[in-house]
Amino acid sequence: MARALVLIDLQEWVVERYAPDGGTAAARAAERARRSFRESGDLVVHVRHLALDGSDGGPDSSVTRFVDEVTVEDDDPVVDKYDRSAFAGTRLDGLLRDHAVSDVTLAGLVTEGGIAGTAVDALRLGYRVSVLLPAIAGNTPAGHHGALDDLLDRGVTVRESIQ
Repeated sequence: MARALVLIDLQEWVVERYAPDGGTAAARAAERARRSFRESGDLVVHVRHLALDGSDGGPDSSVTRFVDEVTVEDDDPVVDKYDRSAFAGTRLDGLLRDHAVSDVTLAGLVTEGGIAGTAVDALRLGYRVSVLLPAIAGNTPAGHHGALDDLLDRGVTVRESIQ
């Protein structure tokens, strides 16, 4: 039973626009989780949100870069997405299945956006799903808590710590 940590939208523009109050702290916690998963030999996947029309300059643009708080190592897969869910029209499901992943832990931004959309799709695809509470942030406190309540009702586990 393999695990994967999926880090969602930990990009400067997402922090600045959608999670200015908690995004940096979530990114720091996500980095701690990333190191822990790597040390355990588990898969770490970075998900980057891009504009479908290329107006953000694409994956090599300074606009779409990952935050400095999170390290992307050379052998960490990066999945580009154009929708809320990291599974929508991407290679994420195939990548996880290629690594025999059954348990997916989500971290990143924002709770009521990329985290919730990805969690719901992961459940639909048959993964066991958890979110790492210190490593996620919402657009608003109400949106964050509402999304967490909905995810709990759907069977997602909310984890308070990395291990």
